[in-house]
Amino acid sequence: MKFGGFDHMDRGGSDLGRQFDERLRLIELYEQAGFHAYHLAEHHATPLGMAPSPSVFLAAVAQRTKTLRFGPLVYTVNLYHPLRLIDEIASAAASRPMRSATTASTPRPVRSASPRRSRLS
Repeated sequence: MKFGGFDHMDRGGSDLGRQFDERLRLIELYEQAGFHAYHLAEHHATPLGMAPSPSVFLAAVAQRTKTLRFGPLVYTVNLYHPLRLIDEIASAAASRPMRSATTASTPRPVRSASPRRSRLS
C-alpha cells in the first residue's frame, strides 16, 4: 500500500513566506517517512488559495525532494492561456522526470433549471 498527501495552502496565522517554508519542511518529512506522493490543489480568491499557481510551489518541492512523486491535483485549464499551460507542464516534466503527474479539468456547462429548453440542453 502506498500513501500520499493531498494539500491546499490555506491561510494560516503566520506570514506567507514562513508558511511556505514550513510547508516545504513538512513535504521533506513526507519523503523521509516514505510517502509515495504529494498533490496540491489549485484554488483562487478563497482562504484556501495561498498558492494559486501550483507550478511555482511544486518547483520548490522538486528542489527539496529526491524520490517523492508530486503534482497539482488538477489544473483548471480555462484559467490559463493554452500555450503557457503546456509550457509549464512540459518544463515541470523535464525538470523532474518520472516524478510528476498532471491532471486537467474544465467546468461543465450548467443546464437551465427552467422548463423551456436552453441552448445548452
